[in-house]
Amino acid sequence: MLKLLVLSSLIVISIFSFEAKSECDISGLWNHSAKPAKLFINLSKGEISVHSHDNNAKAIGLVVLKSLVLDSILTSWNAKMYSAAEDSFVDVKITSKNCNQLSVSFNNEEVLGLLR
Repeated sequence: MLKLLVLSSLIVISIFSFEAKSECDISGLWNHSAKPAKLFINLSKGEISVHSHDNNAKAIGLVVLKSLVLDSILTSWNAKMYSAAEDSFVDVKITSKNCNQLSVSFNNEEVLGLLR
């Protein structure tokens, strides 16, 4: 009976202490695939911001994506990205092609690529 109680307690503790993590740790600096810029992914803030930009110093510090959340399938992230065409933040999906390449898609079309 005591073994059953201890085993049950361990199972409950392990279930409630589970923290969702993806296959890859995407936090940190990433290179923009089409511009001379680096973006910083901060998972604790749920944001992606401009870390450096060789062509536009005014962009440094701007939040490019916000509300970054790991998807329930643990292989992609949902976020909101500013769209000038919509003049608002739109829902985007971030997928990991591998741990060194990310693709940001809006309406199933890639709008941003990031490389380590």
